Amino acid sequence: MPGIRIPIQLRFADIDMAHHVHNGVYLHWFELARMELLRRFIPPGHDWKQQGLILARNEVDYRQPIHLHDRIEGHCHAGRIGTKSFDLHYRIVRVKDGLEETCAEGRSVMVCFDYVAGGPFAVPTPWREALNKLQ
Repeated sequence: MPGIRIPIQLRFADIDMAHHVHNGVYLHWFELARMELLRRFIPPGHDWKQQGLILARNEVDYRQPIHLHDRIEGHCHAGRIGTKSFDLHYRIVRVKDGLEETCAEGRSVMVCFDYVAGGPFAVPTPWREALNKLQ
């Protein structure tokens, strides 16, 4: 599946009283994967104060707990591409003995937003083309 994969470093601070990763940490990992995916098609000099993205929705489905010494990766790929928004899908996997075990899955809805005009704008054609390749 196209999209991106990133290694994720577990921190001691990610672990909760139950000795596994706290549920809120997964959203941070989704953000890391999302930013890596966006870097693939939004140029470094892009002025986010003019036109950017608003995170309109986040969903997380927890499948397996992650513990401090697990080796994990974050995966992200594009999903639905609408007129002014698009979906990103995430998977957090534990990698052990060359096999991947899904620990969490998620989805976010990203809305293209013009901060100068104060409203949404259409997904730019170059973004749309790049997202289609990352599906």
